[in-house]
Amino acid sequence: MPGFFFGNFESAWHFKLQESKTTGTLKKRREKQKMPRLPRIYIEGALYYITSRGGINQNIFIDVSDYHEYLSLIDKYKKQYGFKLFSYVLLPTHLHMLVELRNNVGVSKIMHDVNSLYTKIYNNRYAKGGHLFQERFSVTLAEKESHLLQLTRYIHLNPKRLGTVENPSDYPYSSYAQYLDATKRNYPEMRDEVEEAFYILKGREEALAEYTKKATPKETNEIERLLHKKKILGSKAFEENVRSAIEESAKQQKQRQVIPKKAQILYLVLGGAIFFVLTIGIVYLYKQNSGLKNRYNETMTHYSDILEMLRRERNRALTENRNAEEYLWKIRLTEKALQELKSEKKSVIQAGKDIDGCAWKIRLAQIDGPKKDFIDLDTIIFEDNYISSEQLRQEGFSTTRYSKKVLKNGNTGWETIQANGTGETAFWRGEWDGRVMRGVLSRRSSDGAVRDFSFAAVGGKIKQEVLR
Repeated sequence: MPGFFFGNFESAWHFKLQESKTTGTLKKRREKQKMPRLPRIYIEGALYYITSRGGINQNIFIDVSDYHEYLSLIDKYKKQYGFKLFSYVLLPTHLHMLVELRNNVGVSKIMHDVNSLYTKIYNNRYAKGGHLFQERFSVTLAEKESHLLQLTRYIHLNPKRLGTVENPSDYPYSSYAQYLDATKRNYPEMRDEVEEAFYILKGREEALAEYTKKATPKETNEIERLLHKKKILGSKAFEENVRSAIEESAKQQKQRQVIPKKAQILYLVLGGAIFFVLTIGIVYLYKQNSGLKNRYNETMTHYSDILEMLRRERNRALTENRNAEEYLWKIRLTEKALQELKSEKKSVIQAGKDIDGCAWKIRLAQIDGPKKDFIDLDTIIFEDNYISSEQLRQEGFSTTRYSKKVLKNGNTGWETIQANGTGETAFWRGEWDGRVMRGVLSRRSSDGAVRDFSFAAVGGKIKQEVLR
């Protein structure tokens, strides 16, 4: 009997414990579901530890030009949005960045713009389609004073921990070199951020190198565990501030959800006549301003939103057994207007983008490979579907036929391979957006050594008649 009683008591206690654990898990899960995703939260003065990964079995960086392309986009949007970049590392399948937001621009906006544009460039370059990155990047919010140095060190040690290099300073696609060498802090621009980190460290280059070198496996493993387990790293006061911001964001999100419904009702009450006039008016206005590419994009986004709303309302009407026919003509009209805008945008963008019969003076900058003297100014000439380089022609390189296509972003892309009698080859790939000619040149010598250059036009397009 005692054994029976104890056995039942133990079973009952075990069941109660499991029930408590399950209840707690469900409660946490419900709280997590209510909490807005951290990328949408704007916290002034906090650090955002960002991880963005490619799709399954997908490399997001294949050759050296891909890494430099992504870094150029970070630099571009850093200047545009004003965020601080404290550290980064680009790895073949994923990347990490540590940023601080400014000017009320959220991390979702930054990552969307950088990754979207990079995906277009990548897909055009490798003739691919679809998504390159996983849809959601992950973010951990961290308190600056206590976590800046730790997270920066963790980011810089990633290549070593993965076995890519023995010394983190040997990895070319992280910000570690920018911390160790003042001459490398302008691409991407990081001078102010490095100085801020040095101030917290109370030391400079040598102290940072020593701080990185002294990291133990236990310390880096603990940081990795925290990054996987928690979404907020910092003091109790910092966590409370973040949670307050999350709650405030949730309230604002609820309020915003009411507005679209009112807007939909108002739209339906006004009827199709006003919508028709609005459509014709906007199409006319944008025809008058057809050179403004960004205006086209804004209008097409507006039409796409309206189209999505109409389809959603029609589906709701079908579900509720209401008359859904009134939505059909509005959907067709919007689809037609959207298609017209897309066609007109494409024709406008292509106007002035033909490269044959033109030339550009370009400036080259070496980005990788053995350092040798080279002439940094050149002229590339496109004539009768052939391309020549004034400098390479003097080195015996042949004039070759180039291939040309319209890229998905509407720009004109071209490429060619040239060779000379010594066995050296030169691979050109460029892009003309109607204003600027830019691209990469990769020279391979007969012994297999490769030197990579980026180039950009100095001045505008030159007609062949001017050169003759």
